[in-house]
This record gives sequence, structure tokens and C-alpha cells, in this order.
Amino acid sequence: MNHQDLQEPEVWASKTFGAAELGDQRRTDRLVSMASAIAHAPAASLPKAMRTWGDTLAAYRLLDNEQISHEQIMMPHWIATRQEAAQRPCVLLVADTTEINLSSHKSTKGVGPVGQGLRGRGFYLHTVLALDASNKQILGCAYQEPFVRKPAPKKETRAQRRKRARESQIWEHCAKQIGAAPSGVRWVHVGDRAADIFTFWQTCQQLGCEFVVRVMEDRGVFAQEDEEPAACKLDHLRQLARRLPAQAGRVLHVRAEHDRQARDAWLQMGYQLVRIQPPINGASLQKTEIQAWVIRVWEPSPPEGVEPLEWILVSSVPIESVEQAWERVQWYSWRWLLEDFHHALKTGCQVENRQLRSVAAQWRLLGILTPTALRLLHLRQIAQNAPETPATEVVSAEVVQVVAHLSKRVPEAMSAQLLWRTIARFGGYLNRTCDGPPGWKTLWQGWLYIQTVLEGVHLAGSFAPS
Repeated sequence: MNHQDLQEPEVWASKTFGAAELGDQRRTDRLVSMASAIAHAPAASLPKAMRTWGDTLAAYRLLDNEQISHEQIMMPHWIATRQEAAQRPCVLLVADTTEINLSSHKSTKGVGPVGQGLRGRGFYLHTVLALDASNKQILGCAYQEPFVRKPAPKKETRAQRRKRARESQIWEHCAKQIGAAPSGVRWVHVGDRAADIFTFWQTCQQLGCEFVVRVMEDRGVFAQEDEEPAACKLDHLRQLARRLPAQAGRVLHVRAEHDRQARDAWLQMGYQLVRIQPPINGASLQKTEIQAWVIRVWEPSPPEGVEPLEWILVSSVPIESVEQAWERVQWYSWRWLLEDFHHALKTGCQVENRQLRSVAAQWRLLGILTPTALRLLHLRQIAQNAPETPATEVVSAEVVQVVAHLSKRVPEAMSAQLLWRTIARFGGYLNRTCDGPPGWKTLWQGWLYIQTVLEGVHLAGSFAPS
């Protein structure tokens, strides 16, 4: 993205969706116009975003069209993201699953169980974001798959479970859809404990990709310096990790999560090369071991009453130094960008409040809202990168002039950092000494305000003097 994409929703919508193959060019044109309208007001309902009754009806017809799929709508964005990822030396493919709760929509057809105790109604969404491993820049969505959860059959045997499709297979399925890493480029799949799946790791290896995953299972392993398996005792991954001596220490900022407050934590770290054995009774593509590095990060002295932080990670990316081990830990910590994406999708784009007839229609709309949510997050990244850059190198000169005029500043003296903090203040950011950098919500609200003022400037300039 560049700053023109942020200023002109029409340009952004055409670039993002203009190549979608929907079977009829009129459908693609309608898709582009819908995306442009939604980009102007991501949180607005469809009737409010589309503005006219005719455009609203046309939008609902497109979303109800069974000949159009979520995949067709998203494909141009996926292709563009993968092409961008092929140009970077190292790219993280960060994945996670979230629930889309539609319990308040009693008439929506095709929903499945969600929520605590699976008492809600809705669907699940697995998303893979591509990040530049050097600076965590979001390149886009590499793949995404919505699905409805199906309860496991009762009294199912282990053999029966292996034969049927399992929800956990979505990890390897998504990896296959993204495909093999291009020659000379490193693609690293990053996942939480839900990605602790041996067949997923094997799929990554088959595709020429790497992985960094948080461990859940206490798998059988041999330390790399051990002799042949027949001559040494089998160890267990988590137990081995917890015996590792501390090799380094570092302060890491821990984000707020659920009931946990954000804080800075002093962490120790140890790592070791191991040979992970295939599961004896579990699924595996082939019964061969995987060589990887186990990394344990732990908090030796947490604050009183606070549960100590501990991550046990497995990395197929080679580790030859303490700095490289910390880099793998940092890659895992960047998973929080997915949480921000989910928040932008649910709060910024109101995906759970959209009243549509079916889950299939929700998925088609999701194909528009996903790039829109990423656009919201991209605005924050632009604000945070190169803060001392002159503001006119980040956005157009007329935007700088409007912001400077409203804030009573000199346009030529505005840096990118001052520009974005000023824009965020128009969206509710207080800019106090204790405040961190502005988030995407205040930035977006301020940006919409500036765009409204700029539209007024253009309209005033088009009228003849009275």
C-alpha cells in the first residue's frame, strides 16, 4: 500500500478487487463499488455505506449470489500478498483461528456451534497474515478459510478419527494453499499451541517452508548430541526444555490479554537442538523424525500474584547464536498482530453485526472486510514507521495543509510523527505523556475526519464565488 491507497478508497478498491474473476465483469464492477463504499465507512451498515436503495439492493444480491465464493473475492488479494512475500528475504506466515459469533442473528442459515460450551451460533475463521520478518510490516493476507464447526461423532474410535477430516488439519491445508516458498526466500509459518501438529510440521518441510510453533504436546525427543536412538534413553520435549540452563536474559514487553495487564517482564532463555520423534499412535505423513531447535523462555521472578510467563517453542529455522534464538522468540511474539486484525475485523468493520441471510453471504462479505480491516492496521504502521520523515513524504501536501491549518501549525515543520499524532487527536487520542503511540481506532477516526474536511475543501473550490 501507499498513501494514495489510504486517501482514495476508489483507487484502493480497484487495485484490491478489480482482478476478481466472478464470471461476469458487471459483478466485478459491483464488487469494486461495494468495497469502495465500505472503505469510506468500515463500521457502517450496508444500507448506510451504499447510501441509495438501488445500490443497497445490488449489494445484497451480490452477497446472496451462490455462483460467487469467498475464495473468488479474496483471490486477487492473496495473489498480490504472495507476490510481495516472494520479494522479501524472510516472511512470517502468522496464523490463528477466531470465532465469529452470530448468536443475535436468529434467521441466519448455515451457522454452527461457537463460544464457551459451544452454546453460541456462528462460524470460525482461520487467517494467515504475511509479515516481513525484519520489521513486522504487514504485507497482507496470504490465505484465509472460514468454516463451520461440526461436533465429533460420539463413541468414535481412534482409527475412525484418523480416517475422517479433522478440524486441526486446517493448518496443513492452509499451508498447502499458500504453497512452496520461492527459491532464495524463507517463509516461516508461525503458530500458537493449536499449531503443535506433527503433520503440519511435515507439510511445512515438504513445501520447503520453516515453522516456529509454541509447544503443547510433551513429545518424545532425543537431544542432538545423543547417540543413536537404540543406544540412548528417549526424553520428553517439555521436560527437556525445562532443564535447559539460562543462556541469556532480556526484558520483553508483555501485552495485556484477558485479565492480564500489560507489563515489562525480565525473561531468561535457553535453547537446544533436538530430534523430535514421530507420534507412535498419532497421525504423521511418514514415520521420520524432525530436527528442530527447542527454545524455552521463562520469567524467574514474576511480580507477586502474577502467573509467571513461559513459552516453549519449536523452531525448524536453524539457531547458531543467542541473538538468533531471541529473534525466533520475537517472531512468535509478533502473533499479537493477528489479535489486532481480529479486533479491526470485529470492531472496526463490525463483521459480527452484519445482518445477512446465510453464512455463505457472510463469507462473501468477509472477502471484502478482510482487506478493509488490514487497511485500518496499515494506517497505524505508516504512522509508526520513519517518525522523523517530513510529513509530505508520507501523505499528500493538501492533507498536510489541512492538518496544519486545523492544528494551527506550520505545514513545512510537520514530521510524520507529529502529523499522525495530530490526526489521532481528532479521533479521540489524548496524547498525554503516559500514553503510548496512537492505535488504529483513533487514527482511523481522525483520518475520516480529515478526509471529510478535505472533501469540503474540494467542494468549496468547485463553487463559483457568490
